[in-house]
Amino acid sequence: MAAIIGALLLAILIAIILGGILTSRTLVVSDSTSCSSWTSANQTEQRDYAERYVREHGALSGGGSSPADVVAAINRGCQDAFTNDVEDSVSVVDAIKEQ
Repeated sequence: MAAIIGALLLAILIAIILGGILTSRTLVVSDSTSCSSWTSANQTEQRDYAERYVREHGALSGGGSSPADVVAAINRGCQDAFTNDVEDSVSVVDAIKEQ
């Protein structure tokens, strides 16, 4: 009886782990990504977008051109969006332009 319960618990644990692995996905951040989605992106995804932003749009209006500068500008603009409860309608480009 204990062996059956142990096997059942192991099967449930494996199903939970595989479910998490199979449902995880990479978020592709684009110019139209909302601030609410931006916060779901991991650091690599945010850095990749920041590098692409500089290649496609050039330096920020304040002169910053490093990926860290772009990520910081987005984070500041998105913080304002969250404060004003408009995080779903403000894109990352809008967040940059607000800075």
